[in-house]
Amino acid sequence: MDVTADIPIPSGGGAPPALEPGTVAEPDVQRLAQTFAVTPEAVRLAVARVGTDFRDVQRELGGRR
Repeated sequence: MDVTADIPIPSGGGAPPALEPGTVAEPDVQRLAQTFAVTPEAVRLAVARVGTDFRDVQRELGGRR
């Protein structure tokens, strides 16, 4: 089953959405939690462990969705 969300993609092509360096804003936490079907706390913990690189967070939360 494919799950999609309304995540804006930068105009540079099919690149994943960028996370801001440093802390993650609450709207980003909510969007990532919804995208990966995890709790906002899981997103915060993943960012604390691997940083704000989208692909690293994606892997930490269980891979592609």
